[in-house]
Amino acid sequence: MSNNSPLGSVGFRRLAIVSSSWILFLIFVGAVVRVTGSGMGCPDWPLCYNQVIPPAELPAWIEFIHRVIAGIAGGLTIAMAVLAWRNYRECTPVFISSTGAVVLVLFQGFLGGVTVWFNNAPLTVIAHVLAAVLYLAITLVVTTVAHLPAEYVATAGVPTVHKAYFRLLILAAIVVLALIITGATVVGTGTGLACLDWPLCQGEIFPAKAHLGTIIQLTHRFTVVAVGMILAAVVLQTRRRYPELRLLVRWSTILGVLFLVQVVVGGLNVLMRLPQSINALHLTIASAVWASLIILITLFYFSEKSLIPATDRQEETGNQPLDARQKAAVYFKLTKPWVMALLLTITIGAMFIAARGLPPIPLMLYTLLGGALAAGGASALNSYIDSDIDGVMSRTSRRPTVTGLVTPEETLFFGLALSTLSFVVFASFVNMLSAALSTLGILYYVFFYTLYLKRSTIHNIIIGGAAGALPPLVGWAAVTGTLDLKAIYLFALIFFWTPPHTWALALLVKKDYAQAHVPMLPVVVSEQETAYQIFLYSVLLIALTLLPFAFNMLGLPYLIAAVVLGVPFLYLAWKLWRNYGKRTSKQLYKFSQTYLALLFLVMVLDSSLL
Repeated sequence: MSNNSPLGSVGFRRLAIVSSSWILFLIFVGAVVRVTGSGMGCPDWPLCYNQVIPPAELPAWIEFIHRVIAGIAGGLTIAMAVLAWRNYRECTPVFISSTGAVVLVLFQGFLGGVTVWFNNAPLTVIAHVLAAVLYLAITLVVTTVAHLPAEYVATAGVPTVHKAYFRLLILAAIVVLALIITGATVVGTGTGLACLDWPLCQGEIFPAKAHLGTIIQLTHRFTVVAVGMILAAVVLQTRRRYPELRLLVRWSTILGVLFLVQVVVGGLNVLMRLPQSINALHLTIASAVWASLIILITLFYFSEKSLIPATDRQEETGNQPLDARQKAAVYFKLTKPWVMALLLTITIGAMFIAARGLPPIPLMLYTLLGGALAAGGASALNSYIDSDIDGVMSRTSRRPTVTGLVTPEETLFFGLALSTLSFVVFASFVNMLSAALSTLGILYYVFFYTLYLKRSTIHNIIIGGAAGALPPLVGWAAVTGTLDLKAIYLFALIFFWTPPHTWALALLVKKDYAQAHVPMLPVVVSEQETAYQIFLYSVLLIALTLLPFAFNMLGLPYLIAAVVLGVPFLYLAWKLWRNYGKRTSKQLYKFSQTYLALLFLVMVLDSSLL
């Protein structure tokens, strides 16, 4: 590229940054006005009690400060537009956006007056908020474009092969805007406490006794769920398809983190009964989510076409169209049913241990359904993210995402839909702790392990093992509604079982991992060292299985079974270390699955007999 210098001058770029930041600050002060009930602190406009300086009353001064900050924002916007008209008239995006910003700031001022004249009517409040976020968006477009090289802007546009991703970004912008509007409606109508609990409402997802305020609050919450699914898709699509475009990856990550913070703050806002500081922060972070999304969209649109690789071009696979039954079978395969079966076995085992016998049948069925949805959703999302390396590994080369039986987009939204439904099932029919733990497992496995740990560190299996160790906590919480030392023990058991189990498999497919550039232990160190680590973790695992008897958690039948099962496990691990061979590695891998299932079965029987 011949010229990488930014389009805007240093002075223009700084002015644009100050303007955008000031508008975000203006939105924060506007939020303070709303949550403190100071919207009518000055009952007239543009003066306050027919005078320039308001009387010595706190609501009047809060509203007055808001108006002063708005006036400064207007001045910054006009200054930015003047510079754009003088120096960047040939740059259409900057010129038009700067002009639009002036129009919006004038309209925003007019709406501020209308809001006062109509005594803070909800409709005027919503319009005022909507104009503010649009004003912020168009100013951010100017700021972002001013920092891009001129040649990027000259070649702006979205190649056909990337339009699906761009449409996803636009859809995200629409739903985030809808979220802001529903949030403004909640504030404007004073229905923030129509539901006194969170994330449920009156202990249900769809409360039986719902009035208008409840409906407004629930509409906002359901919009949050929709936004969460779509923003998760944005983050995953960005990291999978454009990992080398660091600005896109960075801003998509910021977007995802801000949204998670927004959800947490929203929950605290309700649970703490709308404290003014949390309430204002909630409204402001929503604007920050919107701002980061606008920056992401602008960066993508104005990134030079040649810098965006055509990684998502649909390849001709020669597959015949599938009928409904075949398609269902393909989707079922995406859920990795054998993995799901093992996770559900662990979950149901933990339920029996927690209940010291048979848990209520309906609770078991709902927990199994929620667990199946969670495991299937996480597996589908894993297939979506790893489809690039699955194609070069013989063990995974026949997965539907590789063979083209399903498109990447279908896989992504299938995984997101199952994950969302799992939360709904747990929250509605089990309890919130199990729902939170299940969701934590999905997030940890997909975003922390699959996206980061798996491809970046030799310790991926050790740290990432926490995701697979969460199912017993989910089962325990489903029965008891709490977690205790026994539940943590079950977690630790799975956590220490995971390395020898997974490394035994990694030894068998070492070449696959090496070809895919995944830093599994056998790829980075020798096979002998991996076998030694397997033996060490096996010793820790077997020692851990003896603790329940030592602490009187389980009885003598369990101790005998733990020893009987542990001896061959430890023998295979020792044999693999002392005389490495793929046959022994395969034996250990297969036995480790049987070992875990039988150990949980023994714990169930022992706890039921005590």
